[in-house]
Amino acid sequence: MTPEAGTIASPTPATLLHTELSMLVTAVWYEIDHGDGAAAAGFFTSDAELTFSRRTFRGTDEINGVYRDRAARGPRVSRHLMSNFHVLRHERGHVEAVSALVLHAQDGTPPIPATVPVLIADVYDHFVRTGNTDEHTSRWRIASRRIENRFLTPGDVLAVPTE
Repeated sequence: MTPEAGTIASPTPATLLHTELSMLVTAVWYEIDHGDGAAAAGFFTSDAELTFSRRTFRGTDEINGVYRDRAARGPRVSRHLMSNFHVLRHERGHVEAVSALVLHAQDGTPPIPATVPVLIADVYDHFVRTGNTDEHTSRWRIASRRIENRFLTPGDVLAVPTE
């Protein structure tokens, strides 16, 4: 049976999950770009791990410290552009996904002359559903995030520790 003209099919559970999680990832990057990451830890579980290259930060206190130190460096313009979001594994209450990150960033205030990306990376996220088991009152949070650099611009300085 073919759908009638003008009707829209209901989204599948997989489509809804993909949309919800990619929106969460986008919201984290938005917070970092527009809020200096001051509220970024709120997207993570209390015992989350955040790994930049070879440096890991554990728990929301350390994650808050990363972005507090980033902001203390002074003004910085960044745009974390996420694409190619792909769910690798999905079990009840747990999802592993990967996305591509293209980062344009430079210290200073806008407008900044256009630059090539500072970084292109793969971002591996492990999400867990927290709160009540009811999908209407629980929410997804990042339990671990690992950023693996694939391309780095020589000489550029990242605003977070990676070693």
